[in-house]
Amino acid sequence: MYKIIIPGRPVPKGRPRLGKNGNVYTPRRTKQYEELIGWKTKEVIKQPLEGNIALHIRVYVKRNVFPDIDNIAKSCMDGMNGIAYKDDKQVSFLSIQRIRGEEEKVEIEIEEVTINVSHKSGS
Repeated sequence: MYKIIIPGRPVPKGRPRLGKNGNVYTPRRTKQYEELIGWKTKEVIKQPLEGNIALHIRVYVKRNVFPDIDNIAKSCMDGMNGIAYKDDKQVSFLSIQRIRGEEEKVEIEIEEVTINVSHKSGS
């Protein structure tokens, strides 16, 4: 299992914006946060994992600040894409937890997992 810590206030994934000439772009704040996640991930994971992935994300926030945690998970997953794993479609298990604390940060635990699928057929 790998553990990645992203310091600072968590940034939820921003909605795509429409720029000049009809170009769609990611908001700057989101892009910068995803780049930070990528760099922090590279410090821990040297080669992308190839199997099924389980992600455990803990979002630490101050006081009564309640960000949209599913969009924070999206920022994390997009920031790790191509670094921690080849593609985020490999993520087969995701848990997200919001925790009130004094230090704002995101902790991500990532591991490669085996998925056992059994099919029962009825007659």
